[in-house]
Order: sequence, then C-alpha cells, then structure tokens
Amino acid sequence: MAVSRIFLWLGYGVLFFASLMFLTALFGVLSNEFTAAEVFFELSCLTGIVGAIISIAARNAPKKESTREALVFLFVFWLLMPFVACLPYVALQNTPNLAYAYFEAVSALTTTGASTLTAENLPDSLLLWRSLLQWSGGVIVAIFAVVILAALNLSGTGVHRSLLFTLKKGELFSRFLEIGRIISFVYFVISFVCFVLLSLFGTPLFEALCLSLSAISTGGLTPRSGTLHTYVSNIGGIVLALTCLLGAANVSIIWDVMRRRNLGKFFESFINVEHRGTFVIVGGLVLVGFFYTGFVHLHTIIVESVFIATTTGFDYHVIGIDILPPSLLIAIVLIGGSALSTAGGVKIIRMLLLMRHLKTDLNRMSHPSRVMPVRFQGQTIEDKAFLSIWMYFFGYTLVFAFGIIALGAAGLDFTYAVSACAAALSNTGPLLETTYPELAYADMNPLVLTILTIIMLLGRIEVLAAFAVISPSLWKT
Repeated sequence: MAVSRIFLWLGYGVLFFASLMFLTALFGVLSNEFTAAEVFFELSCLTGIVGAIISIAARNAPKKESTREALVFLFVFWLLMPFVACLPYVALQNTPNLAYAYFEAVSALTTTGASTLTAENLPDSLLLWRSLLQWSGGVIVAIFAVVILAALNLSGTGVHRSLLFTLKKGELFSRFLEIGRIISFVYFVISFVCFVLLSLFGTPLFEALCLSLSAISTGGLTPRSGTLHTYVSNIGGIVLALTCLLGAANVSIIWDVMRRRNLGKFFESFINVEHRGTFVIVGGLVLVGFFYTGFVHLHTIIVESVFIATTTGFDYHVIGIDILPPSLLIAIVLIGGSALSTAGGVKIIRMLLLMRHLKTDLNRMSHPSRVMPVRFQGQTIEDKAFLSIWMYFFGYTLVFAFGIIALGAAGLDFTYAVSACAAALSNTGPLLETTYPELAYADMNPLVLTILTIIMLLGRIEVLAAFAVISPSLWKT
C-alpha cells in the first residue's frame, strides 16, 4: 500500500484547513474580534507548518494509487480532519474538553448541524468558522462521491456515476483538484446568489453569509438560536428553501446546466428521477402538514418541508413541520437526497432502485418461467448489480439498530435514542429538536455525544465503505 501517497493528500487537507483559519482570522480583524483573530492566525500558522511538513515528507510518493488506497484515504480523512477543525473550539475555550470540540467539528464537517453550543455565546469569528466548515464539508462530500465512491461502485448500479466521472487507473487522487474546482465553483455561485438575495430581502449581512454557506451544504447550523423567521423574511425563507434544494440536487446535473447555459437544460434537470423523487417527498410533506395546520401556516410548512426533505433541518417558525408525527419525519430524513449531493440519508436513487427490484422479484414469483429484466431509466440492470445496494441497505439498517442500542445503553430513553440516531446517521442534526424539543444536545453526557460522533462519521463515509476498511480482506496483500 502506498502510504506516502495517502499522507501527501492528508497534508494537502491540513493546508486547506489552515487557509480557512487564515481567512477566519482576517474576518476577526475586520470585526474587531482581535483575540479570536489572534487565535485563528496562530492556529493557521501551526497547522500550515504541520501540513507543509507532511506534504514535503511525502513529496516522493508514487504517482498512482489503487482503489484500496483511495478507500483508506476516505476513512482516515474523515477521522483525522475533524481534529484539525476542532482546534479553534479548544483554543477559544468554548467547549469543556476535546471530546465536545471534536463533536462540534464532526457535526459541521459532515453537514449534520448538531451542536451543544449557544450561538449567542460564541464570537462571530467562530460562527463563521463553523459555517465555513459546513460549506467545505459539503464540497468535500460531493468530491468524494464523484471521485472515490464512483470508482468503488463501477460494477454496481451506477449510483455515484455522473457526467463528471472519468476514471483512469491509478489516477483517482489527481482528479481531486479538477473535480474540486468544478464543485467549489458551482456551490460558490449558488451560495453567493443566496447571500445577495437574503441581504436584499432584509436578512442582516453576517446572518445572510452564514445561512448561505449552511444552506447550500444542507448543514443546519444557524448564526442565531431559535427560529429563522425572527431575522429572515418570508421571501428569504423561500430563497433558503431553494438553495437547500440545489444543495440536495445532483451536482453533476447542476454543473451541466451552468456549463451549457441552456434554459432547456435547466428545465430538463427537473425531470431527473432523483429530483422528481425529492419533489414528491416535499409535496407529500406539504399535504400532510396542511392537514395538520391548515392554510394559516402553509408558507412555513412548505419551507420546512424542503428543509426536512433535503436533510437540512432549519426551523423557520414555532408552528411548522414539527407538528407532524416524529416517525414520519425520521423516515423522510433517512431517505435523504440525491446521491451526488451534500444531503445525507440512504439516497433517493437507492430507494427507487430497491423498489423497482422488489417489484420485479414479486412479478417473478407469479411468473417463474418468464424472463423479466429490471428496467430503470431506459437501461436494463442485471440482478447481481443490486447486491451492493441491498448490502448497503442492510448495513445502514444494522448501524441504525446498533446505534439505538448503544445510545440507550449510554442513558437515552428509547424514543430519544431513535430520533438522535436517525439525526446523526442521516446527517440531519436539527431533527432531534424538531421531533423532541425537550431534549437538547447540550443535555447529553460525553458518552452519548461520542456515540453520535461515530454515527455521524459512518453516515458521511457511507456504511459499506466503512465496513470495507475494517474488513480483514482489504489488508491482505
């Protein structure tokens, strides 16, 4: 295994977070938060030196890598980078210990949006830092899906295949920069437009900046406690909802629309099966919400239905989607958004493929001698290609079940454990407050938070990839 190749890109990752710290330090100076600015500047220098040392030490690494090395890098990156990201929390003494700081960093980077902290007690620099972590985490999630996960699933149903994906043997890591520039550009444009529109429609500039970074990454962390309607107008809520929809959409399709600058292609993107699935879920939530609340709160129901369906979880108003049964909301977030997006969950396309395969199998039971291939989006998919999806679904269910058991053993009641586990696994942190507002993450003990941290990471790494890393067969030469 080319370990030096893995270390080289980990060094680049540390340098990336060092640059984000430097950017936050500049913001601290501009906002007269000199203590926070000094902390971020010192951490930027420290992490920059460490990243440079790692990169220089591994500069003679092999030029190519295997998919096994890419898989190990995926796992190690998500495990180690939150340690770098949590340093500002520790240095500014906003968390009791490293475990809490690591939880906050993992929550932001995985775009989960769970937090033990109160926004009003944090300096603006730290609020911007966790917003930048969310935005960067969303970009990283999309890059890994397009490059690494697509390469790992070549023989499957093509869940992660896209227009952006091209594979040359041994050149996965070299694709990071190229794909990263494209995805960063797409998300930057969308978040910039969101920021401008929010500002025009009355949201304060700093809050608009943080929310725009959080919305495109479907992150869920907000710059103020409480509901959004106190500082975001009704039109601003619609802007946020549309931004979240774009964050939960297939990034390769968005890029294709932007690249071609064709209005027809823009409307064609709505026909995509994953996007149609998202619209159906949002529509279903709106209908159920309307049944519970009536016409008076229709705007809130529409906006918050989008927030839940995209696994963002923003709370726009006191009376809204939280009035629906918790079991329904949990089921929705576990489904998630598009495969190549910042949204969490199983992903809509996997659910559609499983339903299509299940329907075909049921038909075969009544007509055993009949040849009935599985057709999906005009293509014939072989039965063996569904094995990875069924395995993923089984692994996801297994993690969900063991997560609930572990949280219960750590002290949470069963109902709370189910919601908290679903929130962490689907990377929809605000779900817990939506379903059970009497329980906050700040009320949880360190053991519960540690378990939730592990579940959040498993939800972002993708369950099968995590299982593959710990499998003995991966390490056989």
